[in-house]
Amino acid sequence: MVIAVRLGALALGFSCAGLGAFGALEFTRRLEGEVTYLVLAAPLIAVAAAFVPAFAEATWRGGHPLKALLWWAVLVPAGAVVFFSAAERVHHAKAGAQAERDAFRGAASRAQVALTRAEAELAVARADANKARGQKQCGPACRTKLAAEASAQVDVEAARRDLLLAEKRATADSPLQAPAWLLPAALDLVAFMAIWTGVSKGPVKGRRREPARRRRRRARRLSKSPARRSVANDNVVPFSAA
Repeated sequence: MVIAVRLGALALGFSCAGLGAFGALEFTRRLEGEVTYLVLAAPLIAVAAAFVPAFAEATWRGGHPLKALLWWAVLVPAGAVVFFSAAERVHHAKAGAQAERDAFRGAASRAQVALTRAEAELAVARADANKARGQKQCGPACRTKLAAEASAQVDVEAARRDLLLAEKRATADSPLQAPAWLLPAALDLVAFMAIWTGVSKGPVKGRRREPARRRRRRARRLSKSPARRSVANDNVVPFSAA
């Protein structure tokens, strides 16, 4: 069971470390524009950062506490490479989605303004058309007003359709949004802990030492036992006068 857990932890750790390395490679390549030594160094540092906890534990067990502390210090910049690469990618993705939602909401606002204007024009055209209908004979001016009313009605219907389509796309922001640092932090921590768990040594096997208080109690009981006193009395040499 322990071996299966360690193998599963290693598989999970390698997967997370691989994703972090790929993200660092892609991000650095986009910044550089071509393959340079920085592009190659970014995934290497990302993979090395995942093994730092295991190296620190190994050096501590080997009796080198200073090296262990230095390894933990190395983890800070190495982990920051992976963290900020992923954090900036998440930020760009969230910013793109936010810009798209803002554009849809802006289109909905403009559609609402267009509908309001079209309805105002329809009201004016309808008032003129009603006056024209009250005439006994509908001449060219009357027919023009009636046609203007019909055209304004078509514009209002088109504006309503546009507003409906725009409002369908204009989704509201979620009240609960994950910060940009949450995903990269979780990825780094899972990679560190999983690989550390997979490569760490098990408990040291051996005879368990008895606590000092229990040893003292056992020694007192043995000293007070009859068998112990008889052995002590047998070893006493009687004194004889010369």
